[in-house]
Amino acid sequence: MPPRRNNRRNETPKVDLAFAAAMQQAVRALLHELTAEITAGMNNENNANNPNNVNRINKRSGGNGNGGNDGDAQATIHVWLERFQKQNPLTFSLAPTPVEAENLIAHIEKIFEVLGYDDQFKARLVAYKLEGDAHSWWRAYKQAKDGDAYVETLSWDVFRDIFFLEYFPRSEQENYKREYKSIRQLDGERSIEFMTRFVRLAGFLGAKAGTLEEQVKNFKWALNDIARDKLVNMEFTDVTEVVNAARNIEILQKKMLASTQNDKRFNASYSNSVPITMCTICGKRHPSNTCYKAIGACFTCGAFGHRAKDCKNKDRKGNGGDDKDDTPKNIGGRVFAMTSSQFKKA
Repeated sequence: MPPRRNNRRNETPKVDLAFAAAMQQAVRALLHELTAEITAGMNNENNANNPNNVNRINKRSGGNGNGGNDGDAQATIHVWLERFQKQNPLTFSLAPTPVEAENLIAHIEKIFEVLGYDDQFKARLVAYKLEGDAHSWWRAYKQAKDGDAYVETLSWDVFRDIFFLEYFPRSEQENYKREYKSIRQLDGERSIEFMTRFVRLAGFLGAKAGTLEEQVKNFKWALNDIARDKLVNMEFTDVTEVVNAARNIEILQKKMLASTQNDKRFNASYSNSVPITMCTICGKRHPSNTCYKAIGACFTCGAFGHRAKDCKNKDRKGNGGDDKDDTPKNIGGRVFAMTSSQFKKA
């Protein structure tokens, strides 16, 4: 009987299994390396586009973003400067009044708040927008304080104080402080206009203007008498709420005044529409109940002792006819003082 052949179709050669395992391990290693490389590239790109990431690296590495490479730090301020310039910040050269200085600081702080600048760059960015006399002042001040090294460590709060001391001197600050304590709403001044004055003074004084609660209290007591009497015992969270309430009172006052004026016009038109009856004594129409003919008075001025044709007061109208003055003369009682001869002459 011939020997049985072994069927090797269903058997996997050992060399194929070893090769497959080696290939699988190599692919896994390659994928791991590619993933790590792609992730690192994405992180580097994000760090380059986000100055805040570079700032954090600078702090950990002792001041710069690449183990002491100053080039990365310089690139960061350049990125911030580019973004700062896109906001079209105001330039500053001279402040005739403290209002100009305060307006610049408020404008710059609004940009800082929106873009989220780090404090270490703010002073340098503002100094970049100083021109003319302001630039000369800052350059001299900076040189007296150790130059650029001083500016690099200068916080925004300190720069703000230095700036205000130069363009908002203490004497002016004291004047604004006194004005803030005595501020009152003017006659005819709308509540929204008064709020503008109040908030501007509070902005000048900063912390000296008191807490938000104290500012609300001061504003309520500074309103006009009508608004203050209605609002002084009410609670508000900020000055804007007080203004809204005062504005509603002003609108109500205007409506009441308009209604009163309409009533007066109606009453006047009604009285003018009442017909004047014919006088039974003189046969003419006159609104006065007293007939000048009956008492012997002048038809022109209502006085005694002369006739209308001889009256020297031609500009005064009596009740001698429809074209005479409608205002009655208070002459009752004087008729009893007339003599008989005076009555005959009349």
